Amino acid sequence: MKKLSELFKGLTFVSILLFSSCYPIEPEFVSDFDSVFTEISDPDFDFSNPAINTYYLADTVIVLTDPNASDTNLEVDLDLVLNRVRFNMNQAGYTEIIDNNLATQADYLVLVSVNRSDNYFSTWWGGWGGWGGWGGWGWGGCCFFPPQITTSNIRTGAIIVELLDGKSLPQRNEIIPEVWYGVGSGLFTGNNTNLTNRTLGAIDQMFLQSPYLTR
Repeated sequence: MKKLSELFKGLTFVSILLFSSCYPIEPEFVSDFDSVFTEISDPDFDFSNPAINTYYLADTVIVLTDPNASDTNLEVDLDLVLNRVRFNMNQAGYTEIIDNNLATQADYLVLVSVNRSDNYFSTWWGGWGGWGGWGGWGWGGCCFFPPQITTSNIRTGAIIVELLDGKSLPQRNEIIPEVWYGVGSGLFTGNNTNLTNRTLGAIDQMFLQSPYLTR
């Protein structure tokens, strides 16, 4: 398996996407802030190779959530997440190897991860009680002292899907080469159904914008 530090590289990019991408000037829904990014990790990998036609999907979603993240009752249905990845792989023309004893025979090893983060920022307003004037001209008082500081938290979430090259499986305890990954990110707010549906939509979008994965 890849080191978690490698996975967090994708999450760093998620944060950049979330706060620097072009959004509608007046977004109406939380989903307006969702984004999906996909990338080929190995530019030399031949996705068109017809011999690549099987995959093994890890049966557990890796949870990368910061243990210090604030508590929330919001959850994404991880069983539905795995089933949606399975559906898209099957739709793309691959055959799933279900027996974990045969996992090393799969062309692709598929890993799914989720993450939730707290993003705190502070704003302040107010200031000094007034100015004394200059050259005989005076200004009236402005604002007040001390300034008022407000701290807010934006919760974000991410879903990561990775394809690892099963045919290049190295020795035990070494990193398995990654050939493709997709990241879906957005605001972690709403209700459980809303969060799950947006996550499933992000998975669909990953495969939609990666047509080279189709057999």
